[in-house]
Amino acid sequence: MSHDLRNSYSIPVSIRERLVCTFATLTLVFTAWSLGGHKTWALHLLFLGGLGTFLASVLPMPRSWNGYDGRHGNLKNVKRLLVQPFFWASFCFLVYIFIQYLNPSMVQVFGEKSWWVEPMRPPLGYDMPTSVKADYSTMNALRTFVIQASAICLACGILVGIQRRKTALIILWSFVLSGVTMSFVAILQKLTGSHKILWLIDILTPSPWGTFTYRNQGAAFLILVLLISGLLYFFYERRASIKLKKGGPHFLLCLIIFLLCCSLWLALSRGGIIFGFALAIGFSLIAFFVYFRGINNRNSWFILSIFVSIAAVSGFLFFQLSDFKEINERLNLSRETLSNIGSYDRVLSTKATWEMAQDSIFFGWGAGSFRYVFPAYQKDYNILWHYYYRDDRGWVGRKLYDYAHNDWVQFLADYGIIGCSFLFVMFATLLSGSLNLFSYQISVGLLLIFGLSLIAIHNFVDFIFSSPAYWVAFWGSLFLINKLFNLEFKAIRLPEK
Repeated sequence: MSHDLRNSYSIPVSIRERLVCTFATLTLVFTAWSLGGHKTWALHLLFLGGLGTFLASVLPMPRSWNGYDGRHGNLKNVKRLLVQPFFWASFCFLVYIFIQYLNPSMVQVFGEKSWWVEPMRPPLGYDMPTSVKADYSTMNALRTFVIQASAICLACGILVGIQRRKTALIILWSFVLSGVTMSFVAILQKLTGSHKILWLIDILTPSPWGTFTYRNQGAAFLILVLLISGLLYFFYERRASIKLKKGGPHFLLCLIIFLLCCSLWLALSRGGIIFGFALAIGFSLIAFFVYFRGINNRNSWFILSIFVSIAAVSGFLFFQLSDFKEINERLNLSRETLSNIGSYDRVLSTKATWEMAQDSIFFGWGAGSFRYVFPAYQKDYNILWHYYYRDDRGWVGRKLYDYAHNDWVQFLADYGIIGCSFLFVMFATLLSGSLNLFSYQISVGLLLIFGLSLIAIHNFVDFIFSSPAYWVAFWGSLFLINKLFNLEFKAIRLPEK
């Protein structure tokens, strides 16, 4: 590694980048403590954080605030933004959602004990994207716009406003430490038998985890933190190998990954355990491959002892802390589900949502419209429409679905083919940046692609992306990790001046 590369960390970070770093750090840290971002106040704080990150990266500032190394400028960052495919796709997506909001074709009407939707004449006409006119505090197109803008502003701000590895690492470490702290709090709440979030906040749902009211979303968030932790492990492992160091932060990241796995196991989220442990196993296999590749290194046996110790301690704690009665109940439920997969409510909800999407395939029903339109399709399936069946009374109770338990099909139902085309480009830019990491280090590229694949599969069976906190953390952390490795790769190939 060159002398210039080592000295690059002594160059002062510009005031502009410090502001971007501050806003991005606060936003990503808050995702772990925002109660999933579902409360209006939490959503608005996420939006302010994302917007602050974006504005700090592109707004005109005094020349001295742009730094001495020439990485920023009042027009330089704007030019960077305008050549980003993600920016144009996300901008069009936000415009599309806003048009849907301005052009409702149905309105939610309340009675004494229930509500329903009635058709109305759309102000912009039927040839434009439409939505359902509903209350913002519950869900409508404007609320969806705010959710999407929060994540998009954060991602765009990171793309153009973070140009130093130092600031990228500050944000990523803050996110990881915040996430692992939340996972440890979740473990403590489980062991103390508390049914309140942070031992203070009452909730209606019976299965919270950490600060998330829905344990599947909490587990999915921890899987994202685990992925970022694994990628940071390989970042520091490579640095330690190049510098012939005996230790490094990557050993701390092993401990963090272990704590995240403990929390995922105790959460008893079936999806969280399956996909989280698949990711952990994938990380371990890749890490062992890297270890055997450097078997002649004098530190190899030390590294191997670290992995063996973590595995032994993990097994002991899993055995001691596990509630095997509850685990057995979850296993029996899984066996019952698999034996009757055709009548499983999540399979049927996906089928009904697909039927809903087909009836408005081009424009979709509108952002945030699922919960208002779905009952018309839900009622065709007794298992979806009612809670349970009794021999003496027949089908009893009425179910309410706010989400489809399949994010990909719900995206199609809400946004249609046209709206989903913008989402497709957004995901494609993220995937393209991830594939580029193979040129930096194969282990990094493999883990990132494997992690993204697991996240994509997970969203076929749950509504993970429907959590505003997860959605913001997903785009912010993954674009940031891509940015970090690209900056490192460029610095190694072309030393910084």
